[in-house]
Amino acid sequence: MKKKQISELQALANDKLNTLQPSNIRKGKYKPSFLEFEGYTDLFITIEALINVSILAAQGDTFSPPRIKDHGMDIRRTLELANHLLPFEEGEFLDESYRLLKKNPKSSFEKEE
Repeated sequence: MKKKQISELQALANDKLNTLQPSNIRKGKYKPSFLEFEGYTDLFITIEALINVSILAAQGDTFSPPRIKDHGMDIRRTLELANHLLPFEEGEFLDESYRLLKKNPKSSFEKEE
């Protein structure tokens, strides 16, 4: 691979690979960089929404247990979280990386290694 292409890939990686960041607590683990909460209450409400949506989905009917106050809001929070988990920037990086790598015949990788 040519130095220019490696530089392009590195620049793309620095710009696009931002969904996961290394964990400060656990070596070799990553955490999503975009999850932000207004506080513990907001975090707990989001976790509760995930659980409630799972309960509703598992039931397969319209009955809502009394502790689920607003199933519409729980579904919305769950879908919003799932939407945020989609790493579009990383997908763009992979597409561009593939394009750059495809420019080179396979034999050029073997010669430079």
